[in-house]
Amino acid sequence: MKTGKTALRSELRARRRALTPEERAARSRAAALVITRLPRFAAGSTVAIYVPMHSELDTSLLIASARRRGIRLFLPVVVDRRRRALRFYPLDGQMRPGAYGIPEPRRAGRPVGARWLNLVVVPLVGIDRHGHRLGMGGGYYDRAFAFRARRRTWRGPRLIGIAFDCQCVEAIQAERWDLQLDALATESGLTTFARAHR
Repeated sequence: MKTGKTALRSELRARRRALTPEERAARSRAAALVITRLPRFAAGSTVAIYVPMHSELDTSLLIASARRRGIRLFLPVVVDRRRRALRFYPLDGQMRPGAYGIPEPRRAGRPVGARWLNLVVVPLVGIDRHGHRLGMGGGYYDRAFAFRARRRTWRGPRLIGIAFDCQCVEAIQAERWDLQLDALATESGLTTFARAHR
């Protein structure tokens, strides 16, 4: 029997899959437009984004908009599965299947450190009203941005989740190492979260 986060992941994935292709496309577009209005989504910025898998929200409009604006785009690349380490490589040229079958750049360019990104568009399975993110369970993003928890002032990039409204829940059982997002973009608009004290 599934319990806790495993059961919640299954439920939220089922909600996502229940959307029709037309609903997914329209809602993806609306959520992407929310992010294009952010001050950090501007020419010269360094922005990390993801390539969607399965029923995840489609980021292709966001990628196209970033390229038109002259934004430097980076994709997360799993560089060490044992240590669950991510690095962010430029979204240039050809792609290849990476860890877990996720498309990634061929690592021709130099990666950028997580702390030097301006904005990170974070994939998620679920999120609660405090900005606690439920990811796939690997802890890759939690580790990449763990430095933020140790800072009181400058905390590095702004972390924006992007999801469908149906992925929002009242509360997620968050551990002290779980990533808390700064804001969430959905088809309904932008929600900003206060920093939690756990």
